[in-house]
Amino acid sequence: MKISVCMATYNGGRYLPEQLESILCQLPSDAEIVIADDGSTDGTMQVVRNCNDSRIKLLPSAEHLGPVYNFERSLQAASGDLIFLADQDDRWLSGKVDSVVRAVEGGAALVVHDACFIDGVGRELSDLGSMWNKRPYHKGVVKNWLKNSYTGCCMAFTRQVLQYALPFPKSLPMHDQWIGLVAERKFAVTAISDKLIQYRIHEKNATHLTGGETKGSGNVKKGAVQKIKWRLDLLRALLVG
Repeated sequence: MKISVCMATYNGGRYLPEQLESILCQLPSDAEIVIADDGSTDGTMQVVRNCNDSRIKLLPSAEHLGPVYNFERSLQAASGDLIFLADQDDRWLSGKVDSVVRAVEGGAALVVHDACFIDGVGRELSDLGSMWNKRPYHKGVVKNWLKNSYTGCCMAFTRQVLQYALPFPKSLPMHDQWIGLVAERKFAVTAISDKLIQYRIHEKNATHLTGGETKGSGNVKKGAVQKIKWRLDLLRALLVG
């Protein structure tokens, strides 16, 4: 089972070395990390090149697509049978890959798991509890259509799910919600209660856990009309797919 880790980067050079190290040490020699950069100006691409690891594939971009469709570029270039999503500023905990692989070998097509929190310098924020304390995963297409409970950096899925999820529908608000909905509708989803990553909260991320948005999504609070339109667009895409 070949593993692909898909990452979208944008001005993430500060935390990226630590994240890449936490991922690479868990990957076999035939795995890959596909990094789609969205026009970084802070040296992010040089950080990736400095890793000098043949498992890393870097996809530069001449235009700024935003995180959703930059992630799509990474996913389109992935060649693995099992695809992990990763943010540029978190840290994977030891055993994450093995835990997910076991769940997939047990029949899951998509795996979602919990996470703990760290701050900008890597200190654990135990007073915040876990990801699922703030944004618990709930199963089902309708529930996740109404309110997304998927967090991309805590997801992995098989190529079968990816084949249904690509290409992304137009005007997609959140890539993790779309992939989760596709999996809920067509495949088996397994939730792992273990905390398998350290989810970093710092001054430059776009985390709104209690508001149901995804870190790095670039989303801001939208009006009711826009939210209704998004959900109708998602529903149409699901019915067509």
